[in-house]
Amino acid sequence: MARPMTEPPAPPAKLPVDIEDVRRKLEQLAAEGRIADLIELVVQLLVGQRDTNTALSVRLANALRELYGRKSQKVSSEQLSLMLAALGDAEQKGGEPAPAPSNEAAATEPGDGPVPQPPDPPKPPRGRGGRAPLPKDLPREERVIQVPEAERACEQCGETKQCIGYRTSEVLEFVPAQFRIIEEKREKLACPACPEEGVVTAASEKVMDRGRPGPGLLAHILVHKYHDSTPLYRQTQQYERSGVSLSPSTLGDWAAFGVDVLTPVADRIFERVVEAFYLHVDDTGLRVLDRDHPNGVKRGHVWSFAAQVDDGTKLVAFRYAPDWSSKRPAVMLAGFCGYMQGDGYAGYDAMEDEDGAPVVPDERRLGCGMHIRAKFEKAAKSGDARAAIALSYFKTIYRVEAACKAEGLGPDARKERRDEQSLGAVDELYRWIRELHPRLVPKTPLYEATRYALGQEAAWRRCFTDGRFEIDNGEAERSLRRISIGRKNYLFAGSDKGAERLARAYTVFGSCQLNGIDPLAWATDVIGKLQAGWPLSRLDELLPDAWGKSPATDA
Repeated sequence: MARPMTEPPAPPAKLPVDIEDVRRKLEQLAAEGRIADLIELVVQLLVGQRDTNTALSVRLANALRELYGRKSQKVSSEQLSLMLAALGDAEQKGGEPAPAPSNEAAATEPGDGPVPQPPDPPKPPRGRGGRAPLPKDLPREERVIQVPEAERACEQCGETKQCIGYRTSEVLEFVPAQFRIIEEKREKLACPACPEEGVVTAASEKVMDRGRPGPGLLAHILVHKYHDSTPLYRQTQQYERSGVSLSPSTLGDWAAFGVDVLTPVADRIFERVVEAFYLHVDDTGLRVLDRDHPNGVKRGHVWSFAAQVDDGTKLVAFRYAPDWSSKRPAVMLAGFCGYMQGDGYAGYDAMEDEDGAPVVPDERRLGCGMHIRAKFEKAAKSGDARAAIALSYFKTIYRVEAACKAEGLGPDARKERRDEQSLGAVDELYRWIRELHPRLVPKTPLYEATRYALGQEAAWRRCFTDGRFEIDNGEAERSLRRISIGRKNYLFAGSDKGAERLARAYTVFGSCQLNGIDPLAWATDVIGKLQAGWPLSRLDELLPDAWGKSPATDA
């Protein structure tokens, strides 16, 4: 019986170049009898492959979480307790020991002793609920509703009932905005006896020489576009419902004109902000159309500068930069002599003036606890229970800040409270970070969190040296929300010049919001005054902080 013929073995698949190099190296070590070196090399390769796979898995999980997950950085007490409990279970099963703060005191390992937990900040008194009172300055219309004639006679004797008072209630009504045409008739004068003297015509009061919008319409377009983030094409649809047809391009021209009119105010706000003693700085990206870019669109950046100015009020200014180079904020902050608070942007270290000196020296740079905490919060969401330890420290520190604000403490009292209740938690946090960081796998979320925290330690600790400083850059972060909302509506800026106008508009309307000013009333008044020749020497009277305090008189 003939034996069946067997197929020859298939040639081995060709290995990638890097794997083939590894194979040759292993064969060389085996041929030389260096078995220990061979084993060590294989172990190192396996460890490297495991770490790479771990980092890639974490990156994928974070990407999915950024796309579909919750964006808030807040971690509830229940979540924190669950993570700490999970960490405790891991220790009992032979995992790495790590301190876990309890409800009575913060984590104490490694460290010298427990950090006392500050009391919870006092809660504001609860009201009785019900409806909020309506503003007293709204126009009121009195409407008397009489009892029907059939019910005005007494059921017993038939006599007519007398009015003994009224039962009063309020109805909140809305009167839709309406367009109005103002027909401008300019008087012309001429001398009948001296025709050679010519004709004198009254000057026009229009705010736009070759356009028809009044200051109220210009203000309405600007407020809807920049304050309410309503794209121009939606505004055209709204105007269509009122019977007025205006194209988006026309509204775009009018909006650009209106922002140009308000530019002196925006520039003056920026000057006052960078003159402040203490400045919050941050930036966010903005898509900008660019014909010279290979993709037709580039990533510009809008910088936010928020400060409490000399009279105690707050102002915010925005500036656009076509790229993320450090020379952009360096130019914007030229002449700034105060303290600057920001995140870990590497460009701050490279900001230099014309003489090569740092624009903001290290000793005047303040870090941001919010950014440090966000890194650990991200690590906790990735499943690393050890991040809960850092979050518990931050919970202690921010509880102190909340209590200081609730009690209305001044700078000196707040610094004293921080010295007593916050600095111990900060010290314990960084002792734990220094012990843990060398043992972490590089490029994992917890490694990145501890690395970032160590790099920002000196700048963040500087926040606790003066009660006037906040421990995070929340003021600038909040100011950028307006741009984040706007990007979801208008998607991009049409050009660098358009992005610059965008930043100036955000400056004036952002400052209106900080000072509780009605942006429509402010813009209507200020556009009219500026176009009527308001003197630049009195420009400060038109800034939102001053405009809301005392009525500005006409020039």
